[in-house]
Amino acid sequence: MGETILETVRLVRTYSDSVQALKGVSIQIKRGECTAVVGKSGSGKSTLMNILGCLDAPTSGEVRIRGMPVDYADTARLVSLRRNEIGFVFQQFNLIPHLSARENVEYPLLFSYRPEKERQERASALLARVGLERRGDHYPGELSGGEQQRVAIARALINAPAVVLADEPTGNLDSRTSDDILSLIREINREEGTTFLIVTHDADLGSRADRMITLHDGEVV
Repeated sequence: MGETILETVRLVRTYSDSVQALKGVSIQIKRGECTAVVGKSGSGKSTLMNILGCLDAPTSGEVRIRGMPVDYADTARLVSLRRNEIGFVFQQFNLIPHLSARENVEYPLLFSYRPEKERQERASALLARVGLERRGDHYPGELSGGEQQRVAIARALINAPAVVLADEPTGNLDSRTSDDILSLIREINREEGTTFLIVTHDADLGSRADRMITLHDGEVV
């Protein structure tokens, strides 16, 4: 766990009504870590996630991915980072309803112009990795919430990203399914060395990560 994969340096985000959502946040995420950012609603954790995911820009400060500063004015570079360096897992799953589970997983590869056979083989392998090898032809509406989140995790891994950002990944699931999903994340983290950053309001969930960072009123405490 030597290399710093993701880093923020004195990150500030101020909105037009002078609300300061982030107040100089500096964090480091090492390769292979499973880190949780924990905070109540309004703590700034969603703002931090959006900036790390290159979906929003900071007012000041810096984000570095694999040691390289992110230029938020370079739209093409931001798109490339989101496709190749960052995997996303959302609370709402965000699967495409008219695509099968396998097609949802392989969808990000379409933008990399990978051969169809390679896309299908990688998607099938990842579905097997998350325990859904027999559900690849099913559509999201035919899957349970836990199964949909497993598909979303497989999709997040398809481009072998530097880090997977998981935003309240168990927020829409019952307690037993939440436990299963978090166990899967930890299993992939330990066995594959995948770096995860989990954002959650649930301190109990956060305590199961390797390390927990607490945000309060836009600051690390």
